[in-house]
Amino acid sequence: MAHTGIHKTDLGKRSKGPHSELKAWFVWSFAGLFYAYQFALRNSPGVMKDELMRDFSVEACAFGALSAFYLVSYSVLQIPVGLGMDKFGPTRLLRLAVPLCIIGTVIFAVSESFYLACFGRLLIGAGSTCAFLGSLKLATLWFHPEKLALVVGFTLLAGKLGASLQAPLALLINAMGWRETMLYVMAPIGLAITIGIWVFVKDTPPEGPLLTTEAPDTRLKTLFKRLKNIVIDYRIWTLGFYGALMYVPMIAFVDLWGIPFLMELYDVDKATAGSVTTMFYFGAGIGSPVVALISDYFRARKMPMAIGAALAALCNIIIIYVPDIPLSIMYMLLFLAGFIFSAQPLIFASVCQLTPHGSNGTAVSFTNMIVMMLGLVVQPLIGWFLDWVWGGMMQNGIPFYTVSDYRFALLSIPLSLIFALLLLPLIPETFPQLKKKEEA
Repeated sequence: MAHTGIHKTDLGKRSKGPHSELKAWFVWSFAGLFYAYQFALRNSPGVMKDELMRDFSVEACAFGALSAFYLVSYSVLQIPVGLGMDKFGPTRLLRLAVPLCIIGTVIFAVSESFYLACFGRLLIGAGSTCAFLGSLKLATLWFHPEKLALVVGFTLLAGKLGASLQAPLALLINAMGWRETMLYVMAPIGLAITIGIWVFVKDTPPEGPLLTTEAPDTRLKTLFKRLKNIVIDYRIWTLGFYGALMYVPMIAFVDLWGIPFLMELYDVDKATAGSVTTMFYFGAGIGSPVVALISDYFRARKMPMAIGAALAALCNIIIIYVPDIPLSIMYMLLFLAGFIFSAQPLIFASVCQLTPHGSNGTAVSFTNMIVMMLGLVVQPLIGWFLDWVWGGMMQNGIPFYTVSDYRFALLSIPLSLIFALLLLPLIPETFPQLKKKEEA
């Protein structure tokens, strides 16, 4: 989605020489590449809708469920992976996670059964769970605290770059076929990332951590106590639900249903439609650091979150429902929608400021779980709405949905954004805490 701030490192101060910082960026880059890679895998069904529906003989709701199986494991495993990162460190989990994505990709590519394809997507989601959390956990272990915000920004940018590969992926699918693209392009890329992680990524720099005033408490009893405190905090739930509702335009429109909608709306091929939705990711990539700077400048989290929800609702209503928008203007609107979406990641900064440093990793994973769980409902729900209003027309062996069908089904997107705006009174202002929190 698919991202935040893990607690500041407790490793003490290290040398600030250029060599050590360059090595830190090099180590982080493999986790960042993994985050970009899993984003491309997550979004891939959006550019192969017709092929998947034809090969598996399914309609829109089942197609939405196939895509959402990624989100099932991704959401369920957020908390276990967050605890595992704190307990065992990121390297061991990352070494296992990328091969799991590769196995899932191969199963998905060779499957003749719809249910086996769903299992492949489930494995891809399970492996992908480690990408975001692993990137940020490595950042806390390799970078000085003052660099963490910058690393978080580059992590989000890496994800958006991976997500923006829809157009080239569509071209590959047109040239090779979707199965061949998964087998001979995406799986080998994952193998290269796996080798890089095994060879170059370590939990700590070669010089090792210096002595600290207090060693991190990673006992399971302590970790579960922290988790309990997070689960019973209504503010975390509220921020999570706000983030989930704000995430709907990406998870439902840009990741899955936007490309077929734009193909029908403008009568263009999937590569062109993919280039339009890609503008959302460019906007989000640029907007993430800009909105964060605005939030810091005004010393407020809640204000940009409120403005973001209001503008996102307006922008998505225009994109979906205003008729006769020129294609060139649609590129600009998707870029603007992505830029506005950048208010959503502020929830993670708020969550970190509501919890002690020792609980930040678990708090982020719990919040991310809430965010991604909504995708489990929204992606197949839009497909179910499409099937509900479908007139029964078939085209090239697959159901044909009109622009009116899509507009009815996509109504859930602006409604979600309006609900996000209504949640704002329940969200506290968290920037910045004057009173230093105690370690958990």
